[in-house]
Amino acid sequence: MKDLNLSVERGQIFGFLGPNGAGKSTTIRMLLNLIRPCSGSFELLSKKLRYSGQKIYSRIGALVEKPDFYLYLSAEKNLQILGSLSGGVDKERIYEILKIVGLQDRARDNVRNYSHGMKQRLGIAQALLHRPELVILDEPTSGLDPEGIHEIRELIVSLAKEQDMTIVLSSHLLHEIEQVCTHMAIIDKGTLIVQGSVEELLHKTEFYVTEISVDNPERALNHLKTEKWVKDITMENGLLKVHVSVEKRPALAEFLIHNHFKVFSIVPRTSLEDYYLSLLKTRHG
Repeated sequence: MKDLNLSVERGQIFGFLGPNGAGKSTTIRMLLNLIRPCSGSFELLSKKLRYSGQKIYSRIGALVEKPDFYLYLSAEKNLQILGSLSGGVDKERIYEILKIVGLQDRARDNVRNYSHGMKQRLGIAQALLHRPELVILDEPTSGLDPEGIHEIRELIVSLAKEQDMTIVLSSHLLHEIEQVCTHMAIIDKGTLIVQGSVEELLHKTEFYVTEISVDNPERALNHLKTEKWVKDITMENGLLKVHVSVEKRPALAEFLIHNHFKVFSIVPRTSLEDYYLSLLKTRHG
């Protein structure tokens, strides 16, 4: 890490992004005291760790990578054992949590009979046992099919809204982060690139992408490449993706018409994927 400074406020769903090797899992492990930083310090729930010791972790739930359970025991028994490690949890709370994650009907089934998605939800369940104020999830949708991803996404949103929890979510699925998170940070090689509100960051005009459908996309591509006000342009499956500011969008349409192109559509878009790739492209050239 290189002077990494993250700020997560109460009630946020905070997306933590970066390419492989950026330092996301390392940061999460340091936050959870699984590894020690060489220098620097951090606060959890407004408490400096060195003064709060292990007490602070009773207010935090976490799922780091793939959850692991006793496969020959039921979900109910697994949660009972895990709860006993930190003072015990009554059956009422266990069933409450299983209902929250949608496993109440399979509470007494052995975990070996669970699908991958069910095990992921059980992993989130164990993180919720002691009513944490902060939940840290490292790649919670890893390996899931689209239906499983959708279920986990809805669960995360409901935890923030209905259970009044703050969520830190590390993921490679940019579309999921865009749909779920209120705020985010992007890091690369241990350095913070940007952080802030997802909505505000995605509406920065320099990261708008305008999708264009014209009759001769290759010729249009070559024409637009020569214009200084076009920051970047690519073509995918005959569709042009042009990076221009909002103010230049009328000029884009005028340019195409003036150069005798038939314009079928001009659609302004901005997405986390476009934003993310633009930042990395700028950083790495």
